[in-house]
Amino acid sequence: MYAIRPATVADQPAVVALLVRLQADPEHHIGYHGVTAEEVAEEFGRFAPDWVSGAVLGTDDSGAVRAVLSVDADAETGRAWLHGPFVDVPAAHPAGRQVWHNTADDLFDAALALPRLKGIDDLELYGHRRNRRLGDFAARQGFSAGAASRVFTLTGSALRSVLVSAVDAGEGPRVLGAEPAIRAQVVELHERCFPQRTVSGRQLVDGERGHTVVVLTGVDGLIGYAAGFVAEDELYLDYVAVDPNMRDAGAGRALVRSLLRALAARHGARQRAAAVIALGNDASERMFTALGFDLHLELVGYRRK
Repeated sequence: MYAIRPATVADQPAVVALLVRLQADPEHHIGYHGVTAEEVAEEFGRFAPDWVSGAVLGTDDSGAVRAVLSVDADAETGRAWLHGPFVDVPAAHPAGRQVWHNTADDLFDAALALPRLKGIDDLELYGHRRNRRLGDFAARQGFSAGAASRVFTLTGSALRSVLVSAVDAGEGPRVLGAEPAIRAQVVELHERCFPQRTVSGRQLVDGERGHTVVVLTGVDGLIGYAAGFVAEDELYLDYVAVDPNMRDAGAGRALVRSLLRALAARHGARQRAAAVIALGNDASERMFTALGFDLHLELVGYRRK
């Protein structure tokens, strides 16, 4: 039904408009994308080296963009994240489900041929738990379903309270500096705590993916760290880890508060803070809930290696 072709720079406005419309529906929602045009455009800007050389489209007979699959990849970690597939099928189409799946398969085949995926076999999909077509597509293409995750958000007065609260007394968390020993400990803790990481420890401390990192240290070295970045209208908490051998009461909460303040100081305050927590990580859920975060939505990941 749709013709598949590589994306061009001129396609981006139409693609953004399509994604904003589909992202509003849980049955189409992809976890890697926001829901506003500004968020999607900013996310495209974070693709390396660019969005356009990693995207394939489906167009109808008039040339209008009706489907898209975008690929972000990292050669250092050997992983790729498939943003989609998004397929817009007319609601009254008599074979809508078949059109969706045929188009998704065609997009995937085209994406696999992109130079960006050369030598990368570790692929991930990520969507709303109600995006059942994505789940069916994943199973058909050999992806295994992973654990569900939950997005928690902090907004309004609860967020403002964190941003204006007093800095922790004593030797509290601080922004990561140039100390080689502490940076090495962050790398080691990150790779120990997050074996399925999307960012390597080196990339994290070097800021290659735009992260700000705060650390909490004690007499024996690193207690924990938190890392995040700023999206269009969001302070995003990407990683929080406390060394299990150096548990410190309240360390996680102190790191989260410190990171939010550091992000706001560097980039300006935003309307929302967000964190993704694996389903079953009750300790993290308790910590974020204690800070005022609320459950926003649930997502499911799929992986093929």
